[in-house]
Amino acid sequence: MAQQYNPIGSGPDFARVKAPADGIGARSWRSWVLDRTRLALAVAVVLMLLGSLLATWVNTGAGAATVTEVTIFGTNGYQISAYVYTPKTATPATPAPGILMFHGLNNQKDYMDNTALEMARRGFVVVSADMTGHGSSNGGNTENGCGGPDALKYVDGLAVVDKTKVGLVGMSQGGFCAVTAAALTVPDGYNSIFYMESEPNPPGVPNVKPYVGLKNIAFNIGSFTELGSMVFIEKGAQAPMSIAMLPLFGTQGPIVPGQVYGSIADGTARILYQPWEDHALSTDSTGAIGNAIDWMQRTLTSGGGLAPSDQIWPLKLLGTAAALFGAFLFLFAMGSLLLRTSQFKTLVRPIPQYQGLSGIGWWIGALITTAVGPLLYLWVWTGMFFNGWLTPSTLWPQTFTNIYMVWGVIIGAIAWALIALNHFAFTKRQGATLESYGLAEPNAGIDWSAVGKALLLVVAVLAPLYIGLDVIKAVWHVDFRAWVVSLMPMSSARWSAFFGYLLPFGFYFAAQGIIFAGFLRWKKGNSSLRIEMLVNAVVMTLGALVWVLLLYVPLIGGGSQILGTGLMGPTAAGLGGIYYIPLLVLWPLAACLYTYFFRKTGRVYAGIFIVTIFMVWTLAAFGDFAVWPVIG
Repeated sequence: MAQQYNPIGSGPDFARVKAPADGIGARSWRSWVLDRTRLALAVAVVLMLLGSLLATWVNTGAGAATVTEVTIFGTNGYQISAYVYTPKTATPATPAPGILMFHGLNNQKDYMDNTALEMARRGFVVVSADMTGHGSSNGGNTENGCGGPDALKYVDGLAVVDKTKVGLVGMSQGGFCAVTAAALTVPDGYNSIFYMESEPNPPGVPNVKPYVGLKNIAFNIGSFTELGSMVFIEKGAQAPMSIAMLPLFGTQGPIVPGQVYGSIADGTARILYQPWEDHALSTDSTGAIGNAIDWMQRTLTSGGGLAPSDQIWPLKLLGTAAALFGAFLFLFAMGSLLLRTSQFKTLVRPIPQYQGLSGIGWWIGALITTAVGPLLYLWVWTGMFFNGWLTPSTLWPQTFTNIYMVWGVIIGAIAWALIALNHFAFTKRQGATLESYGLAEPNAGIDWSAVGKALLLVVAVLAPLYIGLDVIKAVWHVDFRAWVVSLMPMSSARWSAFFGYLLPFGFYFAAQGIIFAGFLRWKKGNSSLRIEMLVNAVVMTLGALVWVLLLYVPLIGGGSQILGTGLMGPTAAGLGGIYYIPLLVLWPLAACLYTYFFRKTGRVYAGIFIVTIFMVWTLAAFGDFAVWPVIG
């Protein structure tokens, strides 16, 4: 018999609990408080609001500075979006040292908030900018010197900045592209440079002669960086012998970490910092941020101010992480609450009888599901990033989103083929039909009106979350973030990209949702919702976790990468590892959303829609533009 699911939303998730009938007011209040769905929704909203409030307070240096968002109108129509951190002590009458900083490839200025707020606490005026093709800046990636020269001219023109004391901070591409371009274009506009997991020369270009005249350079290379190839080393510990740095230090090596070579007063100083961290961790590392502070204090203020170790940014991370968790919780609670309303309660239908895989067949199916993506991941990364399988276009303009998209389409094609194979070879013989997979109604085919209503349900869940985030970002200048996992609103160009990516990603996510609902239900669908969500999250994520561990465990242990061969393989593996880390959070979330909405509605559509739209939102809002889309 088909399992029934209570349309009120009872069960092991967010249960409605009846309140004692001791007066209308008391009963109403108790009913609200004891209603787990409403309570969960209230907790989600509180986490988003209070977490963001804490984050914005810390982001001002605990009240030491103001943060404003500006648009820098540069050359040839380029517009650079930036946050300006202005300490209360910096005025036109008492100008302060200035710092221009840029994030890394496929990041945004928000990723540099931790470094920026710590600099602002120490009295520096900070301009933290989006590179071209990133965040809210227009253009394509690397165009116009990544925006560096225009941004430096803006900093030098600020009345509150002491033009004789200006530093540059660049993380990854923000260093070798934006900061280097700024320093070469405006050589009299700065005093020192901090390359955070970066270098002056483009990766793969060993000739550093054009950069020997750069003033007061600091390098921060993590001890287990996954992108040591940027400076021609296999692992971080080899940085003191990097051929990309030795000529700049004027030594045959090895470079002594922490020792200043040359003269700060003459602008010839060089230093190498080697904290215990990797490439991706540097923006959220007390080591790298402390080193940036140390170098700017040495070169711009003679070492005065708060100690580099005095850092409060982890409190900001606590706030944005709480807000991000609140956003995740909101998806479930809001969806559950809407399914009680008259508009959407008709979507709550019996869960179909399970006719999928069982026994050894289930384990084989789960193994294939968790392993296919990781097995193809490095191959796709190498082909997409270095061989250009798919050229960015107006429809699909984002480099890294395209990599995810091609990877997803390939996995989706395999998944659809396996669905067909399993259906005709195995599950059909057990009586499986479209109804068994959560696609159709008993003896009635697909209910297209219910499919449309499921889409409306998902829009009704996501719209208030998006609007709330948009308002928080505009007013408080913080997003929802836990390290590399972030949720942020989209510009018009990003909305254009979002709609272009929906169908390709939907091709993959639809297959994945059907597999979980129709073929891989734990214990034939007889387990609790919590257990089924947990099992599906493990199946969705285990292969990715193994892949990431294979990359990072040798590096953390002091060894070299074991993933990736040949000239480009290690770099592709390092980049792929950085962009696999967010999926260790997003994949379990996706699996839980699939499972939750299938158990709530008895059909796969709501789960597929919410996973597809939410995941494409995170990617489109985050990714860099190789091609700037034409809007309107």
